[in-house]
Order: sequence, then structure tokens, then C-alpha cells
Amino acid sequence: MPRLIDGQLDAAIVHFPVDAPELQLEPLFSEELILLVHTDHEWSKLTTISLTELATQPILLAPRSTALRRIIDRAAGNQRVALTALAEIDGVRLLASLAFDGFGPAIVPATAVPDWLTGQFVRVAIPELPKRAVGWATRRRPLPNKPTRATFDVLRATIARVGDRQPGITTNMSPLTK
Repeated sequence: MPRLIDGQLDAAIVHFPVDAPELQLEPLFSEELILLVHTDHEWSKLTTISLTELATQPILLAPRSTALRRIIDRAAGNQRVALTALAEIDGVRLLASLAFDGFGPAIVPATAVPDWLTGQFVRVAIPELPKRAVGWATRRRPLPNKPTRATFDVLRATIARVGDRQPGITTNMSPLTK
């Protein structure tokens, strides 16, 4: 965010909410947070799991300092449970890879598990977790240049064309009023 605000970057894909009045924000999609479980794990037979049940075993989690972990911890707190980290892994792709390889169940965003990916894992829904909103951010001033606007147009068209095919992704988001 600092590099975007300073003008070192023309645009960024970000997770909402973003509290930066100097930025123009455009929602792209929302995504579910899911439990990724290796087929050898007892939870692989489930289609959904509660945060209360998740609290019974250590799981792979994002570090406490990340927005993803804050969402998870807030939802767990609302259920009056605390999740125990088997390990805190910085990087969604690494978190998903460790779950794929059976090192432990992991909470990841739906985009971490493309629909074409197959293997010895299952996606388990966690109904108490809110969806995570993802969007495009640019500075309000100066206005984005033509290549940046073109990139956004291609991104938005691609998401509209294929986004709803990805499990856990919703593309019908309303514009932000900020």
C-alpha cells in the first residue's frame, strides 16, 4: 500500500477494507475462506466444518500480523473459540502446498485452489468465516495512465468470463461508494 500511495506502483490488487482516502477502489470479486485438507486426514470426509470443531486440533494458519489471520481470529472470537497454529506460514501458496502435501489442514482463500487442480485433497467449507473482498486500487490523482486502465479492463473482463467457474468465488459485487 505505501508503494501504491507513493506512486511507485500504478495499481494493486488488494483485500478490502482499505482505509486510504487517496485511493480509488474497485471491487473485483469476493472469495470464501476454506479449509484445505489432505485426503488422509479425518476431516477430509466432511463438506463443512465449524470453527468450534477446527479449534480441537492445531492447523496451519497465516501469521497473526496478516489481514487473512485477523479475519480468521475475529470470526473465531465471535464463536468464543481460539484456533491453535500447528505452524504460521507467510504466503498463501506455501500454506496451500503444505496442506496439499499432508503437513496439516490449512485455512486458505478459494483462489489458492484453482478449479483445475486435482490431487489428494478436499475443500471443506467453514460457514462462520466471512467472504474476503478483493479489488483493484489506484491513486485518485493523477488519474491512471492508459496502460493501467487497459490492464484493469482486461482483468475485469477475465474475471467476468471465468471467475464464477472457480469454486468459492463470487463476481457480482456492487461498486464501492468511496
